[in-house]
Amino acid sequence: MLNWLANLISHHAPTPEKQAERALSELRMGLFLAEQRVLDAQLQADYYRSRIAFCEQVAKAGIELVSDRRKIPQEVAVDSSRPSLKLTAAQ
Repeated sequence: MLNWLANLISHHAPTPEKQAERALSELRMGLFLAEQRVLDAQLQADYYRSRIAFCEQVAKAGIELVSDRRKIPQEVAVDSSRPSLKLTAAQ
């Protein structure tokens, strides 16, 4: 009976390998959430940059000139000065 109990305990003992397997999903979720916060922060920064630029144009040129320019369709320019993120995927 003691041998059976010892075998049962040894098979379910928290070895470093088993602990690492259990931690993987939690760590992957943490990485995903961190990457999501980075993307959200970038979107928020872009939003405030565009609002600041709009307000500066209005202060400088007046609302009539700025609103007339915004009605003309313009090509969306990609901001190449900001590095893009490489997101990792859970495997």
